[in-house]
Amino acid sequence: MGKWVLAGGLGVMAHFAASYLVPLEEKDQGALGGLLRFAWPWSVGDTGLLGRIDGGSMPIVGFWIAMAAAVLAGMAALAVLGVWVPTGWWRGLAVGGALAEVALMTGFFGPTKLLPIVASFGAIAVATGVWQVFETA
Repeated sequence: MGKWVLAGGLGVMAHFAASYLVPLEEKDQGALGGLLRFAWPWSVGDTGLLGRIDGGSMPIVGFWIAMAAAVLAGMAALAVLGVWVPTGWWRGLAVGGALAEVALMTGFFGPTKLLPIVASFGAIAVATGVWQVFETA
């Protein structure tokens, strides 16, 4: 059970990073009483150190950081499940993905970026053994 929870958490991290590619339009930002922004942290109009996300463009540096975070977190989830990626790699992949995600979220810091940052620090805590979810072989 623990490895499925961990893989799910890493999958959610990958979602937070990959959702950078499709930011919420202004008309959708108030959906579900504004709570959708917390599940989908990227919106048109977000600004930060890395630039501004407009309707038709996004900062390219943010794109590369987001893709690195999404790929690393996704590969870490696959490694936890033992699918296509060696199981022993999950810790390094999870930490790398989490650090990339923290860099991305702090580059556009705002209230909707707090949940992804907390998830990233949780992944780092699990991967470094501070918080134990399951034992690997």
